[in-house]
Amino acid sequence: MPWFSYHGGHSGEFCRHAKGDLASVVARAVEAGFSHYGLSEHVPRYRQEDLFPDEQDLTPADLERSFEAYVTRARALRDQYSEQIELLVGFETERLPPGDWAQRMLGVRERWGFEYMIGSVHDVEGLVVDFKAEQTKAIAERFGGPEELQMRYFAALRELVSTLRPEIVGHVDLIRKFDGPAAAFSARVWPHIEATLEAVRKSGALLEVNAATHRRGLGPVYPLPEILALAQRMGIGVTLGDDSHGAHDVGVGLDACMRAIAAAGYREVGYLAREAGVVGSVSARFAKLQDVHPR
Repeated sequence: MPWFSYHGGHSGEFCRHAKGDLASVVARAVEAGFSHYGLSEHVPRYRQEDLFPDEQDLTPADLERSFEAYVTRARALRDQYSEQIELLVGFETERLPPGDWAQRMLGVRERWGFEYMIGSVHDVEGLVVDFKAEQTKAIAERFGGPEELQMRYFAALRELVSTLRPEIVGHVDLIRKFDGPAAAFSARVWPHIEATLEAVRKSGALLEVNAATHRRGLGPVYPLPEILALAQRMGIGVTLGDDSHGAHDVGVGLDACMRAIAAAGYREVGYLAREAGVVGSVSARFAKLQDVHPR
């Protein structure tokens, strides 16, 4: 039976806001019974002003070197554990720097020959919206309120999906991260959500059901039940992401993701696998919900 997650594999070895090393993440994935597990470290940020507060002793060049080391280490672990688990090596996108993010992201994929891409947005017009609640509130006020920020966020994600055509779209409603268990979107915002889902449908990407917000006690899994139900009616496939930031997160919260998927009316869940074991060639497959479980 397949058991999988594709958004995660972040580690303190290559990401300042994660914990531990990448080998520990992979070892935990094997121990937890995953048949397929994706490593998708954050792409480097290329401007000093985009570095996080805990990275102020670093430079963009440092992040690029760290990312190159991630690729080397991830591929070594893929080979080391090839008899125990199918590790896929990918990366998670940014819309940074604002001017040429698309060329940067496509260049990263071409340079390193990644097997897949998680299409994620963490900023609105260069301002990071998922770091701290007070920071996101201030950004919303700058744009004229939460609705305006939310609409701009979904427009940004829609453009990213249409431009990059990632295999998986990450945490589609990340913008409600700090809104708590009662998070909801207004009638003004919903057309932007629907348009973003339509971009996902047209791209053929899988929509990630992400455990992070549930695991951190911030609210339901991404996306909200209403969004997931709409995606189901639109015929958009879904997959799983634990969004792990260390071995302690591996697989945690995926049970809630599976419940959300079932509640939305899905009967199948998608997963990425290599074509006949060929590295670099992956495709989406679908398994019945009752067949998706740790072995």
